[in-house]
Amino acid sequence: MKQCESHHPRLKTKGVHRRDSRCHIICRRTIMGILLVTVVKRYLIHGLPPADTLAPDLCDTKECLRSAAAFKHNMDPTVDPCDDFYRYACGKWAEENPRPHQEFYHTWFQERQQKIYGIIRERLISNITADDPVPVIKAKAMYMGCLNLKNQEQENLRAAEKSLRQWGLPFLPRLLRGTSNSTGYKFDWVSSIAKIKRTLGLNVIIGFNIVEDQMIKRLTLGYPYEAKNSIFPSYESSKKQSSARLNQLESEPEQSNENERNAPEEVEEELPRIREILEILDPNGKVSWNDETIMRLSKAYFNFEKILNEAPTEDDYGEERSTEDDYGWDYTIEELQERTDSNLTTSFPIWQRYINTLFKNLPTARPSAEDKFQIESRNLVYLRNIVPKVLEQSPEVIELYVWVQVTRFLIYHEFNNYKHLDENGCANHVLHLMGLAVSYAIAEPDFLTETKPRLHQMLENIGASFREMVLETDWMDAETKFASLEKSRAMQAIIGVPEWILDSEKLTDHYKTLNIDSERHVQNWVNAIEFLNIKWLASWREEVNKIWNQDPTEVNAYYFFDRNAINIPMAMIQYPFYYLGLEALNYGAIGLTLGHEVTHGFDNSGIEYDKTGNHGQWWSNDTLKEYKKRAQCLVEQYNGFYLQEAKQFIDGTLTLGENIADNAGLREAFRAYRRFLKENGPEPLLTGMEDFSHEQLFFLSFANQECGTVWTIGAEQLLEDEHSPSEFRVTGVLRNMEEFSEAFQCPKGSAMNPEHKCLLW
Repeated sequence: MKQCESHHPRLKTKGVHRRDSRCHIICRRTIMGILLVTVVKRYLIHGLPPADTLAPDLCDTKECLRSAAAFKHNMDPTVDPCDDFYRYACGKWAEENPRPHQEFYHTWFQERQQKIYGIIRERLISNITADDPVPVIKAKAMYMGCLNLKNQEQENLRAAEKSLRQWGLPFLPRLLRGTSNSTGYKFDWVSSIAKIKRTLGLNVIIGFNIVEDQMIKRLTLGYPYEAKNSIFPSYESSKKQSSARLNQLESEPEQSNENERNAPEEVEEELPRIREILEILDPNGKVSWNDETIMRLSKAYFNFEKILNEAPTEDDYGEERSTEDDYGWDYTIEELQERTDSNLTTSFPIWQRYINTLFKNLPTARPSAEDKFQIESRNLVYLRNIVPKVLEQSPEVIELYVWVQVTRFLIYHEFNNYKHLDENGCANHVLHLMGLAVSYAIAEPDFLTETKPRLHQMLENIGASFREMVLETDWMDAETKFASLEKSRAMQAIIGVPEWILDSEKLTDHYKTLNIDSERHVQNWVNAIEFLNIKWLASWREEVNKIWNQDPTEVNAYYFFDRNAINIPMAMIQYPFYYLGLEALNYGAIGLTLGHEVTHGFDNSGIEYDKTGNHGQWWSNDTLKEYKKRAQCLVEQYNGFYLQEAKQFIDGTLTLGENIADNAGLREAFRAYRRFLKENGPEPLLTGMEDFSHEQLFFLSFANQECGTVWTIGAEQLLEDEHSPSEFRVTGVLRNMEEFSEAFQCPKGSAMNPEHKCLLW
């Protein structure tokens, strides 16, 4: 194995140093003289080309200088690039970018995400200017309200009282003052839980959701699953969440009613929670209560919750059980009401009232009599059985249960955690609640006119390169090739931000119903969640591909199988992924990202979805067989990679989809860069790294964006991710690329140029 002779070994042009003989020198000078005479003669005959077509010798823009300096700082020139290109490119990265103590894994992605958060903080804390549109002013007011801790307790109480009253609930539960045997009291629990869902997105007693199904959206009803993210309405499948809870209930051992009604340990767990809520809402003790009172409330709450969680029996299903793979049955509101009434002696109209309240003032979105709800059989049984069970309870008990659910949400929500209400925490809250306004505030002024068109052109080149690779395959039949080319051409791209949000008038119209007060933190986030929920409800009839549902400030990128679309958020379009000075560097960095996402449409999961996002087989059996054979090569290759910090091997099956995307994505980006050169001519050299060819800079830029550090404590968590650790995302791909070995003149059989390579795309 050759050793590095300098910090830029095995360069395609000037990087290989050798001793010249006198003959070599004379011959070379003779050839150079002939070339010079030829060039001069041509210029004398045809004239010099325009000055603006002559590429400068060196790129010395601030972007180029920054890129060169970063490469120099991150590289370890003592490492042979043909031994370990990741350590060669990133060996010194940790010295310049120390890992934060709270992170076990730190890369450019985390570092740049923190930079975005810093920019957001700066924009939010800056003074209001005449150029700020109203939504940005509202975002700044929300930020200041979050930081304003003056009179926060009184403000919280006012916000809680207002919200409870809005939902038809008392400030303190009626049961606190007496027993549940009072007569004449009525509590409209149907209206209350619908208003709570509309305002907070919180499922109480009844679960409602809007789920994406291919290119359309479906309404669902069922078990009141607990959304993983209580900030926004959950976009996860309600079937999966409610089924998971119902599976748990069905698997739990049966208990006698007596045990269920008197489980002392679980009742005891409720005591401190309910006591704390009462102490917060009634700090001055306007209503007297004692331990006996709290015990009574805890028992009532616990018993009601047990009723909701009673597992259905086999007899409850009848003929309506759907298979495990079914999406369930479709029911209109009237049909669901009929199912519910079948368990009642007297009809109790519930579903139309619930939907009307939920979609109040949304006439175009409100489900009609013909619209159907997708309800899995177990959810149908729950909905049919829960109404008579709730009606058996006193209004005071139902009210108590609903009251506890919403007061917990208000009091213990992360937006109310004063430990996190600092500049960072408040900026994060505003970002979650007013992300589009924040995106406007941090967007580059020339994004739409300059940056976005260039990225679209890059993506077109990458897409064309992928289609070339498809045509070159010898393992796909003609019909499958044609279908794959069609899917590639049909792929949609959402780059940066929705263009309309950079239009101040349209953005102002979007946020016109959101009220924000710089002195009302709790009321602000309740208003904002309600605003988001209403927008969510109003959009359910819109086609999926017309919805932007990614955070533009997230440093990441996505491919959506069910809509055949890629999404590159605005935050991803920053150094070291873009703005690198040379297109060789840009194609090696963000070009890889674009190619990666394009390839996801054709990875081991993507090949199960056709060009319109429909799930099913659209490839021939013979082509699928050949595909899997080549994919298995990658599985076995990555199975052999050992993460030293975790003392474990990578799971090549778990990471297959991402590894396919990495390998093909870089090939596409490399081809696309050559296409760019063919159309635009050569680029200048990089100042400070003049001995590196553009091909070498391409690969160096690719590796640089993956630089990172891993801490041994927690490193095993990396192996649970479907992405390979950074070092193997670099070395695994480059070992399979002949172009890399040619660029760095790696000898056959070296670590980075093995005899056996895996090639799928």
